[in-house]
Amino acid sequence: MQMPTTFLTRSTAHRPRHLVLLGAWLAIAPAGCHRTPPPPETTNNASAPSEPPPPATAEPAPERFEVVDTEEEAERWLFVETIRDGAPGGWATGSFDRARNKLDIQTRDVRQFALHLDRVPIDWNKLVVLSIDGKNSELRRRQTLRIHLQLDDHGQWVVRDE
Repeated sequence: MQMPTTFLTRSTAHRPRHLVLLGAWLAIAPAGCHRTPPPPETTNNASAPSEPPPPATAEPAPERFEVVDTEEEAERWLFVETIRDGAPGGWATGSFDRARNKLDIQTRDVRQFALHLDRVPIDWNKLVVLSIDGKNSELRRRQTLRIHLQLDDHGQWVVRDE
């Protein structure tokens, strides 16, 4: 049994045109919906006030901290804490003579420095000599191995109490 040709022709002829048009519109319409907005207009008016930058919200830096960069830095035991008023800079150098159990420190334009004695191989069973700028004195063991020395108004180095 053959199917009549009119049936095939008739079924394509009855295809709703509005569905074909709707399908074509749905395929094209979304392309127009995704347009990017035009850039804002800019003027070259030099007298126009500019907006100030937002305020910084960074935390303030700590007053003092130690950063150890190298192995040599980790073995330091002498630290300049304050230089003399009006001085452009200051320095201190130190050495330890193990045989004589003597710390020798030279300073220039320094008002206060610290010694980290836990980093120096001092023999506390013997007399410990502390020489600062050529003036010798005896260093006695304290409860803390970090001491701060300050230059007083008479030019003498004194241990500052913490």
